[in-house]
Amino acid sequence: MKEKLLYLMLILFVSASVFAQTGGGSVAFTIKGQVVDSLSNESVPYATLRIALASAPQNPVKLLACDDDGKFTATMNKPGKYVMTMESLGKVPAKKTFTLSESKKVVNFGKLFMHDDTQQLKEVTVTAQKPLVKVEVDKLTYSLEDDPEAKTSNALEMFRKVPMVTVDGEDKIQLKGSSNYKIYMNGKPSNLLSGDNASDVLKSMPASSIKNIEVITDPGSKYDAEGVGGIINIITTKNALQGYTGTIRANASTLGSFGGGGYVSMKAGKFGITANYGYNYRNSPWNDTYSMRDEEEAKYQQGDETFTRPSSLLNEHGRSKNKGPFQYGYLEGSYEIDTLNLLSVGVNLFRGKSTNLSELIADKVNRTDLTNGEPTTMYSYKRYSDSKGTFGSTDVNVDFQHSTSKKDELLTLSYRFSQSPNDNEGHSRLEDLEGVYSQAYRYPNWNINDASTTEHTAQVDYTTPLFKDQTLEAGVKYINRQSKSNTLEQVKDSLNAWQDISQRNSDFRHTQHIYSAYLGYMVKFNKFGAKAGVRAEGTSLNAGFAKAPEENFKTNYFDVVPNATLTYQLDMSSQLRLGYNMRIQRPGIWYLNPYLNNIDPQRISQGNPNLDSEKSNNVNFNFSKFAQKFSINASLSYTFVNNAIERYTIIANFPESDPLSQYNGASYSTYGNMGKRQQVGLFLYGSWNPVPLFRIYMNGGLDYTNIDSKKALGLTKDGVAGRIFAGTQFNLPKDFRINLHGGYFSPWIQLQGKQSPFYFAGLNISKDFLKKKLSVSLGAQNPFWKTMKMESTTTGEGFVDRSTTWRHAREFRLSISYRFGTMKGQIKKVRRGISNDDSKGGGEGNSGGGEQGM
Repeated sequence: MKEKLLYLMLILFVSASVFAQTGGGSVAFTIKGQVVDSLSNESVPYATLRIALASAPQNPVKLLACDDDGKFTATMNKPGKYVMTMESLGKVPAKKTFTLSESKKVVNFGKLFMHDDTQQLKEVTVTAQKPLVKVEVDKLTYSLEDDPEAKTSNALEMFRKVPMVTVDGEDKIQLKGSSNYKIYMNGKPSNLLSGDNASDVLKSMPASSIKNIEVITDPGSKYDAEGVGGIINIITTKNALQGYTGTIRANASTLGSFGGGGYVSMKAGKFGITANYGYNYRNSPWNDTYSMRDEEEAKYQQGDETFTRPSSLLNEHGRSKNKGPFQYGYLEGSYEIDTLNLLSVGVNLFRGKSTNLSELIADKVNRTDLTNGEPTTMYSYKRYSDSKGTFGSTDVNVDFQHSTSKKDELLTLSYRFSQSPNDNEGHSRLEDLEGVYSQAYRYPNWNINDASTTEHTAQVDYTTPLFKDQTLEAGVKYINRQSKSNTLEQVKDSLNAWQDISQRNSDFRHTQHIYSAYLGYMVKFNKFGAKAGVRAEGTSLNAGFAKAPEENFKTNYFDVVPNATLTYQLDMSSQLRLGYNMRIQRPGIWYLNPYLNNIDPQRISQGNPNLDSEKSNNVNFNFSKFAQKFSINASLSYTFVNNAIERYTIIANFPESDPLSQYNGASYSTYGNMGKRQQVGLFLYGSWNPVPLFRIYMNGGLDYTNIDSKKALGLTKDGVAGRIFAGTQFNLPKDFRINLHGGYFSPWIQLQGKQSPFYFAGLNISKDFLKKKLSVSLGAQNPFWKTMKMESTTTGEGFVDRSTTWRHAREFRLSISYRFGTMKGQIKKVRRGISNDDSKGGGEGNSGGGEQGM
């Protein structure tokens, strides 16, 4: 306890001394440098420095502390010979002698190394907490390795604590209140973390396998021009020193899921390997649903005849569930050819199976033609459906990095192969059918969809320092992307024979050739920092339909996309940042896929192969202050999109010649470039450590959205939406940790829809055993309510569709992990690599045409 009090007094004394000694007087001499660890080469934050005359080392003339990156700058008033002593908990004190003179007024030490004090590490308990958030010119970083909760939490739980990132009650991830983002792993896009896979994989991924989470809200010119407005980059742990280290883990939940996995990192000489594997099986309980569609009387045309659609009411009562396993893994290996050349290979794999079951009772009544004053039944039935899917992804990255004798000059050659298969098979049948209903669906239905995307990418990047504090970056890139979707749909006729009723656009191919080049420049001058760049990108697009070649089309694009970021360092811990970027976003395969999801013939959906790319302009203003006890990050942003891709719903009214006319009267959903979308958002993150063992944190945002689709649908929508996540973290004696958290999401703004708010709360208790090698965690999510009622309303011309779902909310979890091994040297990774962020669909959470479900 005395050591802790002495350490606290030393920090306070250092802070007071720095303030006192920099408050006035003329500046004659300057010293600067960075304190780093001798083995890992990583910074030693908040190291204390004591400077004294060499002739009187016992009498310090200046005391100061490094910043969170181990850097320091100090001014001295007199020339002479000095000795500087560096100290940090867990390190052996180090000394550096230097001389200041009229001919040598500035001394730049560069990197100053400190060694671990193995004896002190055994005896001293460190209770001070480092700031978890760091802001740089173009990104914000949240340190999981410095957050004690990460030891026993999964990655998705930790996402809730990252500034500007939110996770709602359905585990859908948003960045700055939007689903328009990409998740990378170690600077590269990964299909492992794309689409609906992301939440499932992150829930099964231990947070302890992640070092940092980076939020890049102002992507620079090195990122694809036709990219997204924000990137979440997961940096996995790389503390693999000579030898090996690893973790094995297991978890189980009362909502029918269980899993396990392992992580290992090893290094021998110039070879280094890091691997992670996870397996998870989910068997969710049945969720009940109720929906009602209210249709007004309307007239519609078929051929030369005019028909009147009666006023009607459709009621549906049902339930659904899903089950199935999935597994993932990634392997990264590196070989240090020599001190200037590094070869790195990475493989990400994801494989899964799913079974979706649904049961539905439906009845539709005519409220125009009454019988004895009562509505007339148009039809009623019971429907039983099941669908099975296999999905996955494979990513292979190869990077060669060449360094030169010039510091920070790098040439990187990269290749990436990516493939994402997604196959579905569905069956449905009707029972107790009464009334007039679609003839095609009076009998059992069977459909198969085979879809996939394959990419080949080659890239060259070059970075070099120009002058003092200036950097130039340039590169070229080529992407070949092949997407396909092939659907077979059959139905049994009255003779019990299968008949093919596949659509003419059921065999779809989509090819993109993308060529790009970029140039970027970054400079630091005193307290200012600036980064600017430009990217030129050309695209050749071809779409083909094997059964309907007359619908084939192709087009070419060429775009020049600028970006700029300006920062100003208010003081050692505070920064202002202003950024602008233009992004162009192509729709992914599930937005383009024309496959018709008709497992519920009253609610059909498909993609739109004629979609154009979105082009958005983004402006961000950010203020951040991060200190040991208090941290805040506030961001104000504005986004404008001129041809926004939106999902919309209408009542089907197709011409009689169109095969889709058999669904007339049903709810039909698809995607379109529906008009303009504007959003102004305010996002706030705060953290407070009143005492070393206690932390309070908050992460939230508020935004105003305006969607204008007057020309396309005659609709406009605007409103304010907000979200907040907050919690407390206790680090108690005997290696106990307690975390309490909760969140609230107001309904987000949609063109046609509105949903009820989300809310959730949780508790997590964990303890370490066996000298912190074994960790056990007990968690409770929503312990005070068994189910959560979720309502949604979709409004369109002539109809209102309301649905209610009761989701199981109460969940208890048990997680166990065990760490083993020892290491002594760090694995090197290339500092550049391929990042394909151009395809819309990575973070949407909504599948397009081929989505299987109730």
